[in-house]
Amino acid sequence: MTYIPKSKINKLNTPGGEFIIKSTNQGYVGDYIELSNGKFYVGSDPKQLNEELIIPPSTNRLGNNRDSRLYSNLKPQTTKFQTQVKSIYPSKSIPTEEDYNRSYYTRYFTRKVNEPRGYMEIDQDTFNAINQRKKTYDYNLYEVGSFIWNLKNGTINSNFKNLQILERQFPFVSIIFPKLDEFERIDSILTTLGGELYYEDGREYIGPYHIHEGVPMVGPEHTEEPHATLVYAENLQNPNQELQNYFNQNLYEIQLQQMKDKVRNITEAPAARSTPTLSPPQSSLPSSPSSGGGGGSYK
Repeated sequence: MTYIPKSKINKLNTPGGEFIIKSTNQGYVGDYIELSNGKFYVGSDPKQLNEELIIPPSTNRLGNNRDSRLYSNLKPQTTKFQTQVKSIYPSKSIPTEEDYNRSYYTRYFTRKVNEPRGYMEIDQDTFNAINQRKKTYDYNLYEVGSFIWNLKNGTINSNFKNLQILERQFPFVSIIFPKLDEFERIDSILTTLGGELYYEDGREYIGPYHIHEGVPMVGPEHTEEPHATLVYAENLQNPNQELQNYFNQNLYEIQLQQMKDKVRNITEAPAARSTPTLSPPQSSLPSSPSSGGGGGSYK
């Protein structure tokens, strides 16, 4: 590639919220290079420029259509606030050595109040700004949350349980934390007391185990001798699942047929009334009962 004089290069670092990767529109955290022509690139080696970074355009402008102008006239203060706040981009917090000494750390996330699955992970500063309703971000549009993420010696089961509890308040939040042993560090023998690991045939396993290439196996360490592979409880297949799927499908087909019959009776009723016939009175059959079910904002 073309030689770039050092005098035209700045090696910098961003904590997040400043740039997005041009090709993916994802937020970027880490080292970057600034060239004298005003362009930015991922990394710190000027001899090998990586992905280009760009400053994200504001996504908070209301536009210039008739509805936007009407809203701006009715809500001038809200409009001014929305055009001044920053956009929010994903930012993954990395655990420190102090976190590893504690064996856990806190992870933060946010979602738009009008998007049930619109989650993204954020850093603590962004979390605090929204939680404290600072004017840095649009705190009316976002809600935030946090939870404990375990870091040492067998974290899949504990992190899975923490996410299940969190989902009671934030449904679908697990989709942004798919790797349950992310950042895990193992420095002692792993042991399960039950309810966590199972043989592939469904028998429960209790005792020491180790992780080999991301898979739990019997024994405190990996050896050349054959030893069994284990399965985490949440990944254990239900032996009756095929039968359950059959019954669920059969029930669905029955309910679908009942609905079709009901619609057919409704559509055929007017035709029956238009051509009356002399016939003895018939008692009507009782019909089966039907069943049904039933963030922040600007003011």
